[in-house]
Amino acid sequence: FEAVLGLPLAAQHRQRVRRGAGRVFEVLDAPDPVREPESPRPVPASPFPLEVRGLVARHPGAAKAALRGVDLRLEQGRRVAVVGPSGAGKTTLAQVLLRFLEPEAGVCALGGVDIRAVDGDQVRRVVGLCAQDAHLFDSSIRENLLIARRDATEAELRTVLRRVRLLEWADALPDGLDTLIGEHGARLSGGQHRRLTLARALLADFPVLVLDEPTEHLDLPTADALTADLLAATEGHTTVLITHRTAGLEAVDEVMVLDGGRVVQRGGYAELVGVDGPFRAMVAREEAAEHLAGRPAVAGVA
Repeated sequence: FEAVLGLPLAAQHRQRVRRGAGRVFEVLDAPDPVREPESPRPVPASPFPLEVRGLVARHPGAAKAALRGVDLRLEQGRRVAVVGPSGAGKTTLAQVLLRFLEPEAGVCALGGVDIRAVDGDQVRRVVGLCAQDAHLFDSSIRENLLIARRDATEAELRTVLRRVRLLEWADALPDGLDTLIGEHGARLSGGQHRRLTLARALLADFPVLVLDEPTEHLDLPTADALTADLLAATEGHTTVLITHRTAGLEAVDEVMVLDGGRVVQRGGYAELVGVDGPFRAMVAREEAAEHLAGRPAVAGVA
């Protein structure tokens, strides 16, 4: 009896392995979303402007394009917020900027050089990503920061923690920066997790920083406080902020509204809330939701 006791469990494991192998082969058989150049060009000494013109992008196997006719120009130090509903194409734009997805048509260029002519790893040394699901390792605060730059000094670590408003919290811990944070940052709150990943991205000092939905799945007070702090932390740094919320966007240079893969509105925050349109409607919906939740409304929209 003991000899066959483990057979049912073994059968279950066999089925799981087969399903897992099937998923692996699906990935291996999928078309490559990016074709690396045979003779890559170097990234220009200055990657600015980062420019997108007439961009059309389609995910492999998709029936329709996720982005159509998108234009974007980023000079050094300029900050642009990209907003819109789920499925509008916001994250697809980030994937193109980071060379994770090939443009189907149009141009995406760094300092006048089409990124399709540049090796993807080189592009990502210029354009950095801080994603909502950025991974934290089962190690200390210090070690998670040093992943970005092994030669960073203690002063530099403390500076980036101060910029994201984590330094006072870290200094109050018994082990300070050597405090272990658990697997995937399990010992951190949602807001602390996002702030630490932002600090790591700031330490890497990418010329262009893409923040992809940094407040996703956070409660509204935490999300709005984090938005205010990350915009303060990135002041003067070329930044693309991808978000579904409008709170705090007065601080950016331009707001670009995507819907259905197209740019439907763009301009400064004050300009967009002053006219009827998609952005004003987004702000009004947020105000209504906050009113129902008992939070004070954001000034600027009736």
